[in-house]
Amino acid sequence: MREEKFIKNLAAKAQMETPPEVDVTDRVMAILTEGPRTAPAIGEAPLAWVAAVSVIAAVTIAFLGIAAWQFLSDPLIETFNGITLVMT
Repeated sequence: MREEKFIKNLAAKAQMETPPEVDVTDRVMAILTEGPRTAPAIGEAPLAWVAAVSVIAAVTIAFLGIAAWQFLSDPLIETFNGITLVMT
């Protein structure tokens, strides 16, 4: 009980305190009057290399996908081929 009373006493004292006044107008106005900041220029070469690698990967996957689509367009074709082989 003693700790609870101590905490309530601290809370009552904290509620009576007034927060300190902080004036930040000068700093904010200085930042606003600086103007827009420009991003550092990294150049176009790294982005071009990344784009080229992405295009190569996309074309490769597209070719593999088209080949797989043509081969796997009818999943039962191998089953039917096996049946026809047995029946002949």
